[in-house]
Amino acid sequence: MKRNVVILALFLTAGTILRAQSTLPIQAKGMWFWHLWSANNGDLNAVIGKLKSVGVTWIVAKMGDSDSYYNGSGKSLYTWAAGYGGMDSVVSIFHNNGIKILGYQYVYGANHWGSGPSEADVANMILDVKGIDGLLIDAEIEYDNLSNGSVVATAYMDSIRAHHPSAFVGLTSWAYITYHTTFPWVSFLTRVEVNMPQTYWAARPKTPASELTKMAGDYASYAVTWVNQGYPAAIKPIMPLGQGEYFGYGSDVQAGDITSFSNLCQTTYDYQGISLWEYSQITNSYVWDEYANAWPVTAVTNKDERPMRYELSQNFPNPFNPSTTIQYSVASAGTVSLEVFDVLGQEVATLVKGRKNAGRYTVEWNAGDFPSGIYFCRLQAGSFVTTKKLMLLK
Repeated sequence: MKRNVVILALFLTAGTILRAQSTLPIQAKGMWFWHLWSANNGDLNAVIGKLKSVGVTWIVAKMGDSDSYYNGSGKSLYTWAAGYGGMDSVVSIFHNNGIKILGYQYVYGANHWGSGPSEADVANMILDVKGIDGLLIDAEIEYDNLSNGSVVATAYMDSIRAHHPSAFVGLTSWAYITYHTTFPWVSFLTRVEVNMPQTYWAARPKTPASELTKMAGDYASYAVTWVNQGYPAAIKPIMPLGQGEYFGYGSDVQAGDITSFSNLCQTTYDYQGISLWEYSQITNSYVWDEYANAWPVTAVTNKDERPMRYELSQNFPNPFNPSTTIQYSVASAGTVSLEVFDVLGQEVATLVKGRKNAGRYTVEWNAGDFPSGIYFCRLQAGSFVTTKKLMLLK
C-alpha cells in the first residue's frame, strides 16, 4: 500500500500533465513584441543584436487586431517595415540572423473595427506575408462572452486552414481553464499546433511556481475531460508565455522570477519552449541577464553525443492504440528502470530493468492486452525519478 501511495503522489505532480507531442518549428526561447516598430527606437539591427545576445530563436510580432491589419498602407508596422524594404524583407532579415518570426492577431469574434476585412481575412493576410513562420492567435474575454463562441471560433479557424492548410498556427490562451469554462477551448485547440498559456504571475500577483502549478493542474484535468468528450486532438503541446515586466497592475517581475519560471518549465514540466512578453517594456537588466542564462542547451560530447542530463520524453503518439514509443536519456552509467502503472498505482508493465550506459534510448510499449484508460510511465535512474502520463484509446 505504501508503494501505491508513493506512485500516486508522483502522478499528481505537475510534470505529469497530459499533452500530445509534436515537432514544433519554434522551441527553446522566444519573445513577444507588442510594437515591433518602436522597440529599440525602431532600430531593427539593435533589436536583433539584443535578441541574439540572450539566445532568442523566435519572435512574435503584433500584426492584427480584429480587422485592423498592421501590414496595410498607412499602418505603423507597414510604415516602419518600408524603411527595411517591406515586411517580406523584415522577415528575411530575421531569418538571416537565425530568428524565426510569427504574426500575432487579437481576435474578438466580430469585426471589432466596423467595416473592412473579417478576422479570418486578416489572419490569412498575415500568413500571406512571404516567409512568415506562422500565426499566434490571442482570443480572450470577448469569446468568453459570445453565446455562439464555438461556432464563430470554428468558422474562423476553418477559414485559416482552408487557405493555409500546412501553416503553423498556435493559440495564446488563458492560463486557467476553471475561470473560463465558457471559452470555446475545443474549437481552437483542435485546430492549432501549440498552446501558449499566458502565465502572468506578477500581475495576479503570484509566484512563478504557484502560477505554473495552477495552470498545469487545470490542463491536466481538462485533458481527461476532452478525451472523454471525444476530443483528444484538443490536447496540444504547451509552451508557456511568461511576464516580462510590469503590466500596469499587480506587481512587477522581481529578480529571480525569470530564472524560476524558465527552470521550472524546462526541468519540472518538460515543456518544449517558453517565451516572454513583451520586449518594448523590459528595462530591468536582471530580466535580460536571467533570460540569457535560461533554458541551457544540453551539452553533448563530439564523440558519442551523450546527453548530460536525465530525461523522459512524452510518449508518441499520445493518445495511442495499441502501441506507443517512449524515449529516455541517461546521463551516466547505472541501474535504470522504466515501468508502467495504472491509475491505482499498480505496476502493469516493466519496459526496462537493468544497467544502462549513458545515452539516448527508445522503447515501444504494445498495450494491445490492456483496456483503454490512463497509464503512467515512470523512469528511475539512481536518485532521478520522473513520470509521464499516457492515454490508451481503443
